[in-house]
Amino acid sequence: MTFRLPFGFVVGVARALAVAALVVGSWPPVAVVRPAAAETAAPAAADRCAAPTELVGDEAGFPDLADRLRLGQPVVIVAIGGASTRGACPLEQSYPARLQAELSGRYPGSPIKVFNLGVARETAVEMLRRLPVEVLPLKPQLVIWETGTNDAVSGVILDDFAQALKEGLALLKGAGVDVLMMDMQYSRESVEVINFERYQKTMQGIAAVGDARMFGRYAIMKYWSESGAFEFDGPKAERRELAVQVYECLARRLADTIVAPRP
Repeated sequence: MTFRLPFGFVVGVARALAVAALVVGSWPPVAVVRPAAAETAAPAAADRCAAPTELVGDEAGFPDLADRLRLGQPVVIVAIGGASTRGACPLEQSYPARLQAELSGRYPGSPIKVFNLGVARETAVEMLRRLPVEVLPLKPQLVIWETGTNDAVSGVILDDFAQALKEGLALLKGAGVDVLMMDMQYSRESVEVINFERYQKTMQGIAAVGDARMFGRYAIMKYWSESGAFEFDGPKAERRELAVQVYECLARRLADTIVAPRP
């Protein structure tokens, strides 16, 4: 799958990459907490992680996996994605590591391992190539597939993006693995220069047809931004400080999605 980009688009992508680097590249997707008004107390850390039910979902997530956790059986989860999965902070502070800690806290009797296979700047096609050689040998019950950001930034042909997702889902589902797809991060600066919408809609449609769940990270982070919980376009020098808090919040909402009760 090859394609050529016009010069004007390359210039636009260069600007997009510069913005995206502030969110998902060499720095974690983090933020400065907005100053609260004088008459309003700052929200507690736990409240900062909250998100509306319609964004997280309250239907049964992965019932078989939830049953394994409740029965104290071993659980393996693989997170594959780009820079925001890998995390620029130490691996133990990335969202896959925080997810492992969150699930282990909820189900202390179940041995849980969440593998972090994030690689910066990879597209869906590149991740697809890694599924049979890096993901399936780990024998996971669940794969969290975070993708779309680098495809949108690079202007990957939408049909190529969709085909990679279809093939990846077919491969994983054929091996009996549940799949939770995760879309892009949100920041006001990035959405001004990167057209995420087409790739988001493509992911949502393919997930629905391919019997996979979607974790709407973009919508959740947009809610956090608009509600004043986090500011994702703050000074770069201050972002690393709050990286752990953002990853912790994502891990909590992921855990809610994964082990939502049966209807």
